[in-house]
Parts: sequence; structure tokens; C-alpha cells
Amino acid sequence: MEENMDALSLLIKPASGNCNMRCRYCFYADVTDSREVKNRGMMTLDTLEILVKKAFEEATHFVSFGFQGGEPTLAGLDFYKALMEFQRTYNIRRIPVSNSIQTNGSLIDADWAEFFAENQFLTGLSIDGTKEIHDRLRPDAQRKGTYLRCMKAADTLTKAGADFNILTVVTRDFARHPDKAYNFYKKNNLRYIQLIPCLDGLEEAHGSSPYSLSAELYGDFLCRFFDLWYEDFIQGDYFSVRMFDNYIRIPMGEPPENCGMRGHCSAYPVIEADGSVYPCDFYVIDEYLLGYVQKDSFADMLQGATAARFITPSETVHEDCLTCPYGFLCRGGCRRDRETMPDGSLSVNYYCEGYKKFFAHTKDRIMDIARKMLQDPPT
Repeated sequence: MEENMDALSLLIKPASGNCNMRCRYCFYADVTDSREVKNRGMMTLDTLEILVKKAFEEATHFVSFGFQGGEPTLAGLDFYKALMEFQRTYNIRRIPVSNSIQTNGSLIDADWAEFFAENQFLTGLSIDGTKEIHDRLRPDAQRKGTYLRCMKAADTLTKAGADFNILTVVTRDFARHPDKAYNFYKKNNLRYIQLIPCLDGLEEAHGSSPYSLSAELYGDFLCRFFDLWYEDFIQGDYFSVRMFDNYIRIPMGEPPENCGMRGHCSAYPVIEADGSVYPCDFYVIDEYLLGYVQKDSFADMLQGATAARFITPSETVHEDCLTCPYGFLCRGGCRRDRETMPDGSLSVNYYCEGYKKFFAHTKDRIMDIARKMLQDPPT
């Protein structure tokens, strides 16, 4: 079966799990350790060309190319220059295209930043707030701190006019200091922020690592961070916090763009360096191998039995969520935070009590912002 689809979003790992940093909480190192073949090497230009060509053959209205790792800049700048050539060659219908990359920033120099700016790449730059926390949790391969290099990357991107946002993993230490975290972003004029709760390992109990969050701590952090954000928001000093932006979209009748907030999983192609394809960045494991770009269509892979097996458990709403007053906003959360039960269904979210505390504290303000946005949408 081959058929066209309106839009196609690809998440590509050109350097597999290879990385020049040794972040102590790295979820992808845990994912690769669970596979029979842990490291898939570096993506060849032949594989890149195949996946670009196939994407434009199958998508009719939009294609998104996202690059992640490991560390995707290890593929080299020439790899991404080739990407642009392939896009120009195979996008014969001239459909809209977006490009993005998530990087630790350690290799970003003026050449990279100029390339990102000229080609309208959105860069997600990983910085864990203050120097003390960042250097402790995100050392390089020589165990040296990387904070100054990452902040230099932010400055280099800014000077080049390249769009970027800040990706922060919310660990136990980070969550204990919400005021210090918020003031860090504000002081450095970092106005586009993604807060990502630290993931425990695939086979680990939630909360078992020294970097893990408890539901209570995460809820307390979100409440205080929202208060600080809201105080600036009502004064016209807007910072984009992806989570908050998405929660405001929901009562406005718009679907959240963050897949973990949609209420159920969907399969989207995550492409490893060797061309193997999986349905989710958190589950790039042998059990969910969908196929290979070299021989399978995206339509076949996304609509096949393995993709369905991945999606199905998330489609049943937990009974606790059916009666929860915040269910319409929370929607159960990401499946990585929900244990698989003996019957194949998913448990209530590990952070459930934290989310309840957060929504009890913020729901009225979220709804009020949504109403005002509907009445007077930004121009």
C-alpha cells in the first residue's frame, strides 16, 4: 500500500546516539542501551537523499525535517548543506517546508549560525539554567563543564539572526529553584523556553534516579514558575513557555502541538542513522521498528501493524481521568509517564497529583487568557 498524506513530520538522528557530551540524565543513551544494535553510526548522504525524496513523494501539503541526537551537529555542516540541495531538487510541488535542529550547542560557531539563519532553521539549544546546575549535569566527554560554550552558542545565534529556543530538562535540582530558573531566562533575555521533565530509564521505576522528579516537586515547580510567568504576562512582558502556550491553546479550541498533550499517541517517523524508522523518539527500540526508509513507504510504516500496536494502548482513557475536573486540559499526559498494566492499558500519569495541584492553581488564569485571546487575537 502506498498513498499520499497531507503532512509529514520527520525526526532524524543523523549521528545516532553519538555525542560529544555526557549528560548525566541522557534518555537516549538509555534507549540505545536497550537495543541489540546500540549505535547506528553516521547517516550517509545516500540515506539522507532517499528519505528527502520519499518525503516529497508522499506528502502533498507540508514536510517538516527535525534533527536530533545524540548530537546532530556531529554529522557536519556539509551534511545539512546537502539536505538543502536535496530539498530543492525533490520538492517539485514546492510545498511548504520547515527545518529544525536540537543541539547541545557545543559546536555552534559563526558558520553554523549563518547557515541556520539563511535557511530558516529553528534551533533548540539545550541549556539547563544556571551555570552550577548545567555544568554539574551536562559535562563534555572530558567531564568539563559546558555552560560557557552553550551560552556563547546562544550569543552567536542571536548575532546571526537565527531563530532559537531554549530546551531545559527539569531535574530534581532544577525544580527546587523555580525563581532562580525564571530569573536566569529573564536576565539573559531567553524568551522561548521548553521545560522538559527528566525521563527515567525505560526499565527504571519513576523517581528512582538522583535526577528524577517527584510528582509533588514537579507540581510545586510548575505552580511557582507559572506565577512568575503570569506576573510578566499581564504586564505585557511575554515569555513563550511551550507548556503554558499549549494549555492555553486547548480551551481556545486549538489542538496542542506537543504530542504528549493530545490525549493519545500517534506514530511519527523517527529515523535512525541507518534508515531504520520508529514511531516515537522515546521508543526507538527494537520492539517498535516500523521499517526502513530504503525499502518502505512512510504510509506503509505509519499505518502498519507495529504502529497500531504502539498507538492502541494510549487510546483508552484511564477511569480516573474520566471524572477529573482537569482532564480536558491534562488529557492524561505522555505515555512515557504512564506504566503499562497487565491488560495492556496504561496507568494514570506518574505526575498526576502534581498536575492536579498545578491546574487547581492555574486553571482560572489559563481559561481567562484563552477567553481574552479569542476576543482580541494578536495581530
